[in-house]
Order: sequence, then structure tokens, then C-alpha cells
Amino acid sequence: MPPANGAERREQILAAAMELFKANGFASVSTRDLADHAGLSRSHVYHYFPDWKSLRREAFERFVAEQVAETEALYAGQRAPKALKSFLRHYLPKENDRDWSMWMGAWVEALREPELAATFHQGARHWETVLEKIIRQGVEEGEWTCAHPARAARQLVALLNGYADNMLVHGGTLPSVQPLPEIMEVARLVLPPL
Repeated sequence: MPPANGAERREQILAAAMELFKANGFASVSTRDLADHAGLSRSHVYHYFPDWKSLRREAFERFVAEQVAETEALYAGQRAPKALKSFLRHYLPKENDRDWSMWMGAWVEALREPELAATFHQGARHWETVLEKIIRQGVEEGEWTCAHPARAARQLVALLNGYADNMLVHGGTLPSVQPLPEIMEVARLVLPPL
């Protein structure tokens, strides 16, 4: 087997980092953990990334891009009401949701790391943009009215985040609460039907 080129090695390191961050938490992984998991030395890691913060930030950017692409694929070709419900359902955490663990870990680290905070904010904005597209689609299809799709998207994402925080504390479920119907109830207030 020929030795990996630079792009392949970077990819190997990023893939290993994402696996570890999802499994162990964003703040719990060290360069030694990563090097061991990737089967490399720590010097290899730093040969391809200038520092630990840059590597984490790039891994988180890739994670966000993959999540957004996956979500957009879920609702592609659907009419707006079904796309909206698909988006809302997909956004909420599942039991033992490692993706949400990655988001929450990055959020905590972003409080202390300005560069990661900028990346985190940009990632969160991607979610709002995806939802805004669905809202605009619904307006164009004549499903609902909305004078300010970007504001409506921010409001709904804030609502989703509130439910998600509570669900994560309860292991992906909320006792005696069905979040999706309650969120859809608010969505109908924000996006009144024509």
C-alpha cells in the first residue's frame, strides 16, 4: 500500500477527530487520543494542522457542513409543509444523540475560544438559512404568509434549541411532552396559513 499523500493524511486525521469528538465529547479529546486513534504520532497531527484549535475548528466546520447537507437532502423535492415538519423532526435530538453532543461540546468550548465561537455561530446560522429557504418556499407555494422569513427562522430555531436542551437533559425524550406537536403549534402561529 503506497504512503498517504498530504490530503489523504489530513482527511484521516479529521475523520478520526470527528469520531472521537462525537464519542467522547468535544472537550474530552486530547492530541494524544487523536494520534493513537488515527494510528499516527502527535508530530504527524501537527505537521498537517498548525495547532489543536485549528484542527478542532476545521473538524467542526466539516461536521456542520455534513449535517446541513444531510438535512437538505431530507426535504429536497417536498412541498413546504412536509419539508418544514421533516426539518423540525430531524433537528430535535434522539436518544443518545452523538451529533447533539458534538454541538453542545463545541458550544461550551466556544465560550472560551473566540475562533471556535465564530465557527459555531456560522454553523448555527446555516440551520437558520436552511429553515428560511423552507419558509420562503411555503410563501411561494401559497401555504402560509410570512413577511420576515429570516426572523421566523431565527424564532423557530430558538424554540427548537430550547426543546433540544431539555430533551438532552432527559436522554433525548421529555417525559409527558411531545415536542414536535407543540413546536408545530408555534410554527402555525409564526407561519399562518393563507
